[in-house]
Amino acid sequence: MSTKGIWHTMDEFNSQPTDNVLDVEGSLPIDAQLAGIVISRGEGRHIERIASHFVLLVVRQGILYIEEEGKEFEVHEGQALLLWPGRHHQGTRDYDENLQFFWLHFTMMPRQKGQETLSIPQHTQLTRPDFVTELFRRFLDDQGTGTLLPLGAALYSWMILMEVAATGPTNDTHATAALAVRVHTYIRTHHHERISVSDVAQAVGYHPQYLARIYRQTYKVSLSGAIRRVRIDHAKWLLLHTESKISKIALLSGFEDASYFQRVFKQLEGITPLQFRRMHAHMNVNY
Repeated sequence: MSTKGIWHTMDEFNSQPTDNVLDVEGSLPIDAQLAGIVISRGEGRHIERIASHFVLLVVRQGILYIEEEGKEFEVHEGQALLLWPGRHHQGTRDYDENLQFFWLHFTMMPRQKGQETLSIPQHTQLTRPDFVTELFRRFLDDQGTGTLLPLGAALYSWMILMEVAATGPTNDTHATAALAVRVHTYIRTHHHERISVSDVAQAVGYHPQYLARIYRQTYKVSLSGAIRRVRIDHAKWLLLHTESKISKIALLSGFEDASYFQRVFKQLEGITPLQFRRMHAHMNVNY
């Protein structure tokens, strides 16, 4: 990304710092206002309104039914929807019991010469939904503890928008994409069971190698890796929202061996389950 007009020049960075402290100043063309997560209990639907800001919705689990200016959207797991300021939007169906989605409110600042431009389709399939989830969690952690500065909020938001911009418009009628979504839904539903790639292939009625290739093309990850990732994501949710012991969380997430669960968790997250629980103690949650 071009930083001309945003950050200090290299000559400024090469100047002698005062008291061994490097002062970095900068800005991004985005004003991040607030973020949160909705965890549905099967009641209510998305609010009807005309917002004065952009609204980014990222579905973590389930399907969100919403319309903007009469155009209806079904936002599935791993997808994002961008709603425009000044346009009427509202939910078209009540929330499902398993629905979870992140939201971000932001406005755009006047663009400066040399700044990078992001082209963001309104409805997208995320390439790295787990990474977007982690960005939201860090945003919400800092927001909840009161340590989130405007530049930090802008940086988190810009990185999230970069992930959304890195994908293309969804095409739900495409056969391979629909099959990959079907496979991912099966994994989300059965991750707590002893399932393998062969089990998934048998359940949806396709050859394992073909299914693995289609899934990797859509989600950029192997089927076996997806099973581990979904299990770890569920474990992360349990760590944040329950007081269950690590051994019980391992079983509920599809791991028969608690030690193996902790190894996989640290491999994917870089920290242990207990460290993760302590780090993410504060979140803004809407029920």
